[in-house]
Amino acid sequence: MATKQIGGAAHALDNDLQTTLPFSELNKTATDTILFIHGAFVDRNDWDLVTPHLSKYHILLPDLPGHGQAERIGPFSKQLSARLLADLIQQHAKGGRAHIIALSLGAFVAIELASVHSDVVNEMFISGLKVMPAPYRTGIAPYGLWLSQRLESYIPLPLVRWALDGTDMQGVDLSRVTLPLCRAIMSTITAESGDGAWAQPWGARTCIISAGKAGIVPSADHPEDAVKYRDIGRKGNAETIAYTHPLMRHPWNRQDPELFARAAKCWFEGEPLPEGCIEL
Repeated sequence: MATKQIGGAAHALDNDLQTTLPFSELNKTATDTILFIHGAFVDRNDWDLVTPHLSKYHILLPDLPGHGQAERIGPFSKQLSARLLADLIQQHAKGGRAHIIALSLGAFVAIELASVHSDVVNEMFISGLKVMPAPYRTGIAPYGLWLSQRLESYIPLPLVRWALDGTDMQGVDLSRVTLPLCRAIMSTITAESGDGAWAQPWGARTCIISAGKAGIVPSADHPEDAVKYRDIGRKGNAETIAYTHPLMRHPWNRQDPELFARAAKCWFEGEPLPEGCIEL
């Protein structure tokens, strides 16, 4: 796995147009690029179980601002993330365009990317849209997110994996779970953006998957949010669609990475989604 960090700007500011996100690159000789966008508090390594199943694609794996090796690039926002990801695609994707696979916080970033930088996005496969109520934007919600990460760290990982049907959960580096980052994440995933709209329509053909299984751990997504974003997306591309899978949990890229990769591949290649996916 080749790893690159260009621009040298571990301490880069938001307005530094020379900043380049740290990223890894796989399958350089492939002709079509997939860019992966990870979720909150993890980094590009969260995709390590999925990428082996997509070896026919050229793969770009960046760290989002405030995460991984991009810890000091920021402050995090979906706008900054989308701009830096667009730059990365233009510079390193085949033909300057990429398919997008994104999960959780990364799905919100992906929608921003496709809305504002449509010239670099082919098609999207996104999952894990869980929109929080608008009041969570302020008040104690960011503190709750900060505290919950610390409380969860006391639960033994084998127990967490058992409760999530064997999902290969990884520990979180708590030094990177800061209150400013928690505030920025809550601002991104709450119901309203600054202009009162969830999102602007985007032109990329998009498949939105809502994980459907909860159980002991509240790990299901919000199907109503998938439908809401589907309807917004259809204003830009009538082929955008939403599905749920009743056996998958929010981090299903680590619960069933082969299924996750196969579903994305089917979408990009115009084939029916795997059995178990139910249209919303």
